[in-house]
Amino acid sequence: MTSATKFKLPKAIASSLQASFLTKADSKRPAIELEGGAWLLLAQLGPVVISDEDVAFVAHWHEIQHAVWEAGSQMLIIRWVDPTREPWHGVTLEDDVRRFMSQLEEFIEYTYISTTSRKTADGTWIRASIRRSSNGNLFSTLTAGGDLDNEGEKLAFELERNLRESVGLER
Repeated sequence: MTSATKFKLPKAIASSLQASFLTKADSKRPAIELEGGAWLLLAQLGPVVISDEDVAFVAHWHEIQHAVWEAGSQMLIIRWVDPTREPWHGVTLEDDVRRFMSQLEEFIEYTYISTTSRKTADGTWIRASIRRSSNGNLFSTLTAGGDLDNEGEKLAFELERNLRESVGLER
């Protein structure tokens, strides 16, 4: 398989691909084969899982916090902005997914407008971000790399408020 076709849907799947949320151009977007014969397609609206039986929309790009690939298990994991949502998992057949992961990260990063981080007194990192949803609306997210005490929470909310003000989301 050449580098140009390595992360593309097979022609037979691409030519028969139909779902109301897909665009004509989506059939040419990056895709990777998963264990069990399904494919993960990086569609315009967000990742889509394509199998013989179904075309399933996974999520909008702005709902994704980040994605990681674990080389040992070849597990692709998508974690959400909503921390209560269970991560999405898929095992890839490819063992070198650097180019695919780079493309996936580009789609996620495109939704970020602005980000700022701070470290609390006890060493926990806080990150506030302004994101763009699929309909163009801006919203903020706030994440912490651990537990926050009262002072940490105050710092986190201040960080988010200041970032929101900087793009006109706070009055």
